[in-house]
Amino acid sequence: MNPMDYIRKEPYELFINGKRVTPEEKATFQAINPVNNEPFATIYKAGRKETEAAIDAARYAFDKGPWGKMSPRERGDLLLKAAELLQERLEEFAAVETMECGKLYGSAYYYDGAKSVDALKYYAGAARCLKGEVVPIDNDTVNMVQYYPHGVVGEILPWNGPFMMGCQKIGAILAAGNTCVVKPSSWASLTMLMFAELLKEAGFPDGVVNVVTGSGAVVGDILVKSEKVDMVAMTGGTATGKAIIESSKDTVKDIALELGGKSPNIVFDDVNVDEAVKWAKFAFTLNSGEVCVSGTRLILQRGIYEEFLEKLKAECEKAVPGDGFDPDVTLSALIHKEHCDEVWRYIESGKKEGARLICGGEHYTDPKLQKGNFVPITVFADVTPDMTIFQEEIFGPVLCVTPFDTEEEAIEIANGTKYGLAGGVFTKDMKRGLRVAQAIKGGQIYINSYFSKGMVESPGTGWKQSGLGVAGIKKYMISKTIFIDTKDGDVPF
Repeated sequence: MNPMDYIRKEPYELFINGKRVTPEEKATFQAINPVNNEPFATIYKAGRKETEAAIDAARYAFDKGPWGKMSPRERGDLLLKAAELLQERLEEFAAVETMECGKLYGSAYYYDGAKSVDALKYYAGAARCLKGEVVPIDNDTVNMVQYYPHGVVGEILPWNGPFMMGCQKIGAILAAGNTCVVKPSSWASLTMLMFAELLKEAGFPDGVVNVVTGSGAVVGDILVKSEKVDMVAMTGGTATGKAIIESSKDTVKDIALELGGKSPNIVFDDVNVDEAVKWAKFAFTLNSGEVCVSGTRLILQRGIYEEFLEKLKAECEKAVPGDGFDPDVTLSALIHKEHCDEVWRYIESGKKEGARLICGGEHYTDPKLQKGNFVPITVFADVTPDMTIFQEEIFGPVLCVTPFDTEEEAIEIANGTKYGLAGGVFTKDMKRGLRVAQAIKGGQIYINSYFSKGMVESPGTGWKQSGLGVAGIKKYMISKTIFIDTKDGDVPF
């Protein structure tokens, strides 16, 4: 397979109202391969005119086009057709995602790709199961609570998993009956432009899904401030989420935010150490740590502390960095040089603040690796809550290890940051496991595993500064309560 066979030589246009659109000013940016920091594709950058045209297309498609008249079954059938087409082209999507995001190809195909197809199938069924409820009021009143699409949704996607998360978000948006304007990250735009064209091929009406690439300061800001956009959802950093809340104040639109994390992974001393070590490594190194729910704070009971660290070091040092298309490579590049430099700043901070470096923490000397955005798996021990690396999201293959003695102490350490996204608990005592899971302030907790199945069936919500709004399909819907008086007669008052 030659990945470049899937890349267009001409610039990638925006996708608005069912068509490729070249922006008026013809400004462009480059897709950069994180493995060597070389550009491999050119993408057009939208301005205000194109962003507003995409919003107008989505508005018309929802208010006056055929989409608003389609039944849930018809929407579901279209999503099933999209899943079919995506399965046929999975190699192409996975290859492009690997080049643009620096992922391992096997992960992009079998994890991101498989979950993307599965999400479309799941939401195809969910479209036909959007039930409301009947609430008992009194003998003379029937009350129905029904759920409706918001209308036009502005979806701002992250760069760490645009293929998988884009399919999950867009699948839910469409199943709920909305139209959308999707703004992918400038660091990872190609798969969403490809996906928009696939949806057109599947039979979705023009204007239902529009993809507008470019600057968040332009495209994202217009989506948030536009009166024609009914809600905005964003997955990304907490600082960006706060800016969106501020920008949305004049339109008072619904905002849904999936933000940062600094998730605790608590390991008690009754575990099988060898198994727990492998889970702990997986929890913070999947996609080189560029996963918001990663278990980046290992809270480790003192009785197994040094043994665990020694075995964890040995596991981490087995990693083979390199190009994700090489089947022998197990550690992928980080998305962008700018982000890679930020991760290195955190590593230097950990050293300066006195954390004990167990492994990693030094630049690779191989000239090929030096061209790319590679960070070795890095483990810091004896990390205290006052250290920067304990409190702030690093978003790379960097683990902070903190010892504890008692269950109460472990919970206190776990809840000691501003984040509340996810977490893990490893113990043979299931009563204790459930007790601790319930005490962790986070919306997605694993017991004796990490990154379990069920991402679309049971999505987690962010607590504290890790999110705003509910997760899943109901995020893209709004409720209406209807009262029916069944009694004849005069007005009762």
